[in-house]
Amino acid sequence: MARGERSHVRKRRRGCLTGCLTRLLVVLGVFALVFVGVHVLGMVENDPETGAPSITFDHVKLPEIEIPDFSQTLSKLPPWPYSVHPSGLTIKTLRSGGSQAILICADGYTLLCGEGGALVYGQMLLSRVNRLSAAVVLGSSDAEIGGMPMVLSLARPEYLFYQDSQVKGKDYQKLMNQAQKLGTKGIVPQLGFSFSLGRARVTFVGPARTHHTQSEDDNLSLRVDYGGTSILLMGGGAAGAEREIVGSGVPVKADALIALGNEGTLSLELVNAVRPRFALLTGKNPANSVQIRLQRGGTQVFTAKEYGVITIFSDGRNVTVVP
Repeated sequence: MARGERSHVRKRRRGCLTGCLTRLLVVLGVFALVFVGVHVLGMVENDPETGAPSITFDHVKLPEIEIPDFSQTLSKLPPWPYSVHPSGLTIKTLRSGGSQAILICADGYTLLCGEGGALVYGQMLLSRVNRLSAAVVLGSSDAEIGGMPMVLSLARPEYLFYQDSQVKGKDYQKLMNQAQKLGTKGIVPQLGFSFSLGRARVTFVGPARTHHTQSEDDNLSLRVDYGGTSILLMGGGAAGAEREIVGSGVPVKADALIALGNEGTLSLELVNAVRPRFALLTGKNPANSVQIRLQRGGTQVFTAKEYGVITIFSDGRNVTVVP
């Protein structure tokens, strides 16, 4: 072995020896501190017969720690925004990327209306919803579909309600392919078509006719009835499409109204026909003119921009809104 290599080995051995001695001294020091500490605190007693030492806590008076009362503080915290009542009707306006996403839960049955995606599905899980009874795609554009194909694959709804509009985004075919792959039953609902969701009744109230110049006017709108209460969800059509719905004769009067609230929507004709006590505007920038029009009619307005997730609850007799 060369001299340089032997020198390197000696240094490494000395380093190991020094490190081991250091660790040993540290351990002995800790034991010494503990030994001195227990004697100073009076925690060591000697057996009167054998003289053997033993540690006791009898002479040590620990301070009594009073746990503060947090009940009043906790009562002031806002309720969990994703909680779902086990019975009754719970409707939540979820945060979404482009359009709107509404989660409807009625007596254990679940329905998602609007767009999908990871953000929407994550909020569904926070609401303890991992499976859907049905899903509704309100429009056919990419923004209105979003990641609904992903939600279909994860939540596996039995039914998918969609609109066969003339204008279709690139995600529309993905949605159709995914529904076919999973065996989800696709239905294009006509005006007045309804189905049961637990004890709730879901009825499509729009569009009154199809193949409009503006594709948004072909979007689906629906009404949810639960007992003696009702909630109307508008899919995003402009004033002309709203007037068609009002003139079609389908019942639109409701306790609560959910809509994007964009400029040119929620016309005076529709507001007067619905006469809602509450309005939930889910758009990113709801128009001031829409809010003023609703408030002048005596409607209490909540916006997702201000409150985020908003909850509507109905027990069949009363409707309450929790922002």
